[in-house]
Amino acid sequence: MIPVNKAILVIAIIATLAIGGALTYKTLQPSDQTDTTQETDQPETPEETETTTEELDTTVSTEPEETTTEPEETELQELEEPEETIPEPEPVMLNITHEYTHFGFMHPEHLQEMTDLGIYWQRPHPGPFVWGLIEKEQGSYDWSEADAEVQRSQEYQINIIATIWPFADWDQEVCNTRLSSMETKMFREIGEYRGKPCDMEAYSAFVSAVVERYDGDGVDDMPGLTMPIKYWEVSNEPSMQEVLVFFTGTPEEYHEILETTYNAVKQADPDAMVVQGGMSGLHGDSTDFWDSVLADGGAEYFDIANIHSIGQSSENLMASEYRDYLASFDIEKPFWVTEAQYGNKMEKDQPTGEEWAFFITKSYVRAYSGGAEKIFYVGLEESPGVESTWVIGRDGPQEMYYAFDTMVDKLDGWTTVEQIEDDLYLFTGEKTVYVCWGTLPALTGTVTVTYWDGNTQSIDISSLEIKDEPVYIEAQ
Repeated sequence: MIPVNKAILVIAIIATLAIGGALTYKTLQPSDQTDTTQETDQPETPEETETTTEELDTTVSTEPEETTTEPEETELQELEEPEETIPEPEPVMLNITHEYTHFGFMHPEHLQEMTDLGIYWQRPHPGPFVWGLIEKEQGSYDWSEADAEVQRSQEYQINIIATIWPFADWDQEVCNTRLSSMETKMFREIGEYRGKPCDMEAYSAFVSAVVERYDGDGVDDMPGLTMPIKYWEVSNEPSMQEVLVFFTGTPEEYHEILETTYNAVKQADPDAMVVQGGMSGLHGDSTDFWDSVLADGGAEYFDIANIHSIGQSSENLMASEYRDYLASFDIEKPFWVTEAQYGNKMEKDQPTGEEWAFFITKSYVRAYSGGAEKIFYVGLEESPGVESTWVIGRDGPQEMYYAFDTMVDKLDGWTTVEQIEDDLYLFTGEKTVYVCWGTLPALTGTVTVTYWDGNTQSIDISSLEIKDEPVYIEAQ
């Protein structure tokens, strides 16, 4: 029999061995053949395991960040793509219609009657494009009057040649003298001072602003603009400085205005055309003034020359003489007659309406032959000319109305004019038409003859007799 003390000792030893075996078994889980002593000498194993875990954790935590970043980059790229692939819409450039037609009216009141005649150019006079009317205070623009004129014209598809007046009282009073009430009795809207602008930079800024508003390029345009303005005249008759005063300054000062205006117009709209302020005929005061401007290189600062024929009843609106005048300065530019007015109210014996219709038809034909590209008749309704030269009189259309109606129908759209004789001219372009009032064209057979009032007939040309009345002849 084993003593109790020994039995307890044996049980303790067996329990110890059992526990040690269990521990040894758990530690040897991979099939290492390491002995128990080596297994029990591994107190550092938990730390090594933690280190490995940290490394794994770091790797795992980095991967989600990369995964999260990629979608953000993708989203940013998707947001940026529209800016890269969809360009900004280009402004739509508006074009004018009827640009190369040859007839116009000065300050017409009734535009419907004007377009009934087939005429699509007007020259407001003095018009609303006055520096002081638009920029009443420096830096503040009031476009209401100018916009109204443009809107009125574009309703009828009518083009405007706009006169820029370089006068604003708030600028002029700094360095110029106020005119008398008598001197400003006419055309008060252009200002009480009419000298060279005191602040030429401010004036240049105004010109750029007004041209930009009506150039039709889609940038800072007048709301609703459909008919842009592409022709700008620099003041009007600057040599007129007594009684009827349009400018008070020297030729050199007008030259500076012309140059400044030209540069500002071209900066705002390179396609725009600058028109010389009209010469008030070819008499002494006018030519003396313009001799100085042109001799000093003034023609560099306009694209189209400009002559006025007022009251002299010129047989050709001074076109050929003006062409020769320009040639004397080696100027080869197109020119317009922007004021054509006939008759003298002081004369007792006035021609009849029919006689004026004959005379004006002939003078237009000669003017076009002499080089004029466009002619603007002064007034559609009552005008400064004698009453028999009015197009629309107190009781409605007069002889001049029918003369214009026929002339526009037969001649507008011409590209070349040939003078065959002093009383025989050939217009070619949209139509081929002879205009004559004496000598007949070298045609044979049946022709169509149109008279000044629009009446027509077909006749063998050998049977046609004409005297002083101008007729239009077309071959059949």
